[in-house]
Amino acid sequence: MAKKGKNEKGGFIKYLKLLVQGRIFSLDFFRSHWVFIASVVFLFWLSIANRYVCQTKVETIKDLRFELSNAKTERVRATARYMGLVRHSRIIALVNENKLGLEISDTPPVKLIPQDGDKE
Repeated sequence: MAKKGKNEKGGFIKYLKLLVQGRIFSLDFFRSHWVFIASVVFLFWLSIANRYVCQTKVETIKDLRFELSNAKTERVRATARYMGLVRHSRIIALVNENKLGLEISDTPPVKLIPQDGDKE
């Protein structure tokens, strides 16, 4: 077992020596480790692509949430407008049906503002 540790240490020293001498990235190194290098490059590329896809989906989700909140607001506005028209027309129809003799005023109602001596 001591021999195995010595061989592992010798292999490490061998690669360390090649690194110091600047020969670790020689053609022989790439020929013997091309599968590992290709795997690392592929995994790195896959990581970048996955992050890009996730970021674009998060932006799309934010945009869709914003559009949904705008659509809900617009729906409430449209419903309020419609209900206002329906109520108004229904009141006019009831007044005309019952022949109450009432007319719709062209001027808006007047709001009285209290003066200094007036009580509310």
